[in-house]
Amino acid sequence: MDFATARRDSLVRYLRRHVSGEVRFDDTSRHLYSTDASHYQVRPLGVVLPRTIEDLTVTVQIAAELNVPITARGGGTSLSGQSIGPGIVIDCSKHLNAIGELDVSGRRVRVQPGVVLDHLNRALAPHGLIFGPDVATASRATLGGMIGNNSAGARSVVYRQTVDHVRSLTAVLADGTRTEFGPLSELEHERKMELRTLEGEAYRTADRVVRGCANEIRARTPDIVRKVSGYNLAALVEEPRSMVPLLVGSEGTLAVTAEAELALVPRPKHRGLLVPQFASLGAALDALQACLELGPSAVELMDRMLIDLAREQRSLKDTMAAVRGRPEALLMVEFSGDDASDVSYRVHELQRRLSGCAGLTAVVPALDPGVRDPLWALRSSAVPLLYGMPGDAKPVTFCEDTAVRPERLPEFAARFREIFHRHGTDGAFYGHASVGCLHIRPVLNIHEASGLAAMRKIMEDVTDLVLEFGGSLSGEHGDGLVRSEWNRKMFGPVVYDAFRQIKRGFDPGNVLNPGKIVDAPAMEESMRVPPGKVPASDAPTVLDFSKQGGFFRSVELCNGAGVCRKTQGGAMCPSYRATKDEQDTTRARANALRLALTSDPPRSRHAPIGQRWVLDVMDLCLSCKACKSECPSNVDLAKLKAEFLQAYYARRPRPLGHLLVKHVHRLSPLAARFAGLNNWLARRPLVRRAVEDLAGIDRRRSLPEWHRDHFRKWFARRTEHGKRGRVTRPDRRVVLLDDCFTTYQEPHIGRAAVTVLERAGYAVELAGVCCGRAMISKGFLTEARALARDGIARLDQFAAKGVPILGLEPSCVLSLADEWPELVPGAAAKRVAGAAEMADAWLARQARDNGLELAAPAFAGEALLHPHCHQKALVGSKGTQDALRLIHGLNLTTLDAGCCGMAGAFGYEKQHYDISVKIANLELVPALDANPDAVVVATGTSCRHQIRDLTGRIARHPLEVLAGDV
Repeated sequence: MDFATARRDSLVRYLRRHVSGEVRFDDTSRHLYSTDASHYQVRPLGVVLPRTIEDLTVTVQIAAELNVPITARGGGTSLSGQSIGPGIVIDCSKHLNAIGELDVSGRRVRVQPGVVLDHLNRALAPHGLIFGPDVATASRATLGGMIGNNSAGARSVVYRQTVDHVRSLTAVLADGTRTEFGPLSELEHERKMELRTLEGEAYRTADRVVRGCANEIRARTPDIVRKVSGYNLAALVEEPRSMVPLLVGSEGTLAVTAEAELALVPRPKHRGLLVPQFASLGAALDALQACLELGPSAVELMDRMLIDLAREQRSLKDTMAAVRGRPEALLMVEFSGDDASDVSYRVHELQRRLSGCAGLTAVVPALDPGVRDPLWALRSSAVPLLYGMPGDAKPVTFCEDTAVRPERLPEFAARFREIFHRHGTDGAFYGHASVGCLHIRPVLNIHEASGLAAMRKIMEDVTDLVLEFGGSLSGEHGDGLVRSEWNRKMFGPVVYDAFRQIKRGFDPGNVLNPGKIVDAPAMEESMRVPPGKVPASDAPTVLDFSKQGGFFRSVELCNGAGVCRKTQGGAMCPSYRATKDEQDTTRARANALRLALTSDPPRSRHAPIGQRWVLDVMDLCLSCKACKSECPSNVDLAKLKAEFLQAYYARRPRPLGHLLVKHVHRLSPLAARFAGLNNWLARRPLVRRAVEDLAGIDRRRSLPEWHRDHFRKWFARRTEHGKRGRVTRPDRRVVLLDDCFTTYQEPHIGRAAVTVLERAGYAVELAGVCCGRAMISKGFLTEARALARDGIARLDQFAAKGVPILGLEPSCVLSLADEWPELVPGAAAKRVAGAAEMADAWLARQARDNGLELAAPAFAGEALLHPHCHQKALVGSKGTQDALRLIHGLNLTTLDAGCCGMAGAFGYEKQHYDISVKIANLELVPALDANPDAVVVATGTSCRHQIRDLTGRIARHPLEVLAGDV
């Protein structure tokens, strides 16, 4: 055993002996915590997830004793690399996330560092309060990270920065001592400086440094709102007795935050938005001063690149309808206050003042929340789309956070673009125009040496430009690994040396997040995918990844923004919502695949991604496809997982449970033939135990009931006896996808569908094909491709004639639209995909566009709709809602209750049953329990199964409700 290994083992033993939280030094955890939302990668020694503040303190103490570096981490959303490091990464987000004492009258609250901003504001909402700084990553950004970064957000023209809202801090110093920091009297400050401890040394150093170069600090500190580069020594010049302004924004290099007392502000009662659109970026910035004259709470900028990307995003389609034509830029001017009439006046007054403004092409006022809120969210939703641009050249973050005085923005932006053009590129311009902080990203391929060289040359020119305009190189994203090396140039040798003295005074051993702010490596070091590491060619795949540029580039769509860590709204990511573990995020799965493909040397010559540790990371992916629509970069993890499973098991034996899933289309008819026996056996405890042991199907999960008189048999019998419904026109026919689940397990749904379609005057023909959905979910892609090829050959004869192909089970019919064209690319597959549609949505469209009368029986009562995840991700639930609203008297509520957790075979499996139940109990079950008398409608068979098992309620398919079978 070498010395490094012995030292590491000693560290792990100490930590596990004294820390009650999770101590992870396994390779998988080290892989997954080696990246954040930046383009850097630094593999840590290990990861600690403290459960208590005492755990946090002890971890720092042990690391200090062994001289092991520490990097504190929140949501891992840093664009600059602050949250990665070579030693111990301390992740406070999983356990240290308690909201403490709330003083409503005093507008103060205590929080632990892992509290997510959205969670805090949700807890404050009943009291009419908020935490002022509102970062775009609020759904996953932690308060600890915001304090470390001195975050601001869109409304900083009103609320300024995090430092303006932190009253006191409980922090752990570099030697492991826990210390309180806050405002001090003169006497208290003197006593602090007399202490013969590290705390005392920190106070003495800060006092000496500030006294020694106060004039130089004033001269080199930009006189603007948004400035977070370096250490905030200017605040100590003005008020030397509080260390809080110095610690906030220090990126964890001076102390580790354990708790904070925050000041709160009243939540505005009313908001209004004006969206002026312009023919040029310059025209938009020229209009900025007119916007600021009316006291807005925010003025956000989006340029043509971002607008065009948003227009192509499926989930933003409705919102983008408010953007007229193809503007080169737009502003989002928000006004807020407690007087609705005043807010409305300022919106319309600005509209009046801008009329006739040079370059103005359109103006959209938005006072109604239904229009205003999606528009306001557009900028934060659209930014991660920049990473979804095709090809290797992407808008890169390194000079993206500059800030100058707002009145100088027009000239500054024009000069910035000139720099890009000199280096043969262009970029995206967006951000917080109200405070002069624009996020400007040049398009570069930093996977190539020439791209890295251009990055440095552009940065050299940009730093010159920022200095000329008296601005800051960072307005909110911080220094991290990307900008720290430029602090000497930006602040000069005197102030930079003051920074280094401050660092030594607080952290003499350089264990707290080393290499950030001072003594940093070159910005090109530790790149996530350095030149030469992009795979020269993709390994062969079954699914077609050409639209994304190949398998690797499909993985690279994930930029690490961490939207998959949100826990409210939509469904992404169900497993993370249940475990709160980084390993169970979409981001972690994409990172695992990327790391496997770029490992040196590759661990498997035949299938680089087919590694055991990657399987562990993929394990809790439900293939719900929520990431395909909710991830701003449209990372399709369900598709990637299917291809991974295909590669992983190419040379490994499959579990019996996988084989049962693979052959479900063959086994289902056999199970139905002996339905009575099978249903009886399914209720016998000894049989269930044997099935659990052999096939891994959890005995606690009810098994589906088989029907001897299944749907296909019923349909053939009634056809044979001429019992078809009335068809008004011979050319009105549809093909109904008779999937395995509807046919053999829920035949009443198929019968209801035929009743509704024939009642509407359509002849129904059964598809008689299998979609291969079950095979795809387990990575049997070559077998699924054979099924798809046969299915396309049969169904194209209908699709080519314009006959609709309708489905009842969302995951099945949407496989025709989503996977079949990627399994069997070609015109026929596209025709079939274009003809495939959910039956309820198709009926609603016929009623709306063609006057179809369904004659649906009236129903007076409440109904709760839970749409299937694949449906929400690929086509949305509006079609189902429209169909159900054709029923007179039905009061419909569509739940936004995440994923049911069943996910086909996933919820049956012994190793997944508990997590499946936990996912359902997060949102869906409570939402149903809150309305016990409502009819439950669920589009997916798995959803209905889970609802029945966990609540005892029978959920209906929409076609049952339309048929009157409630």
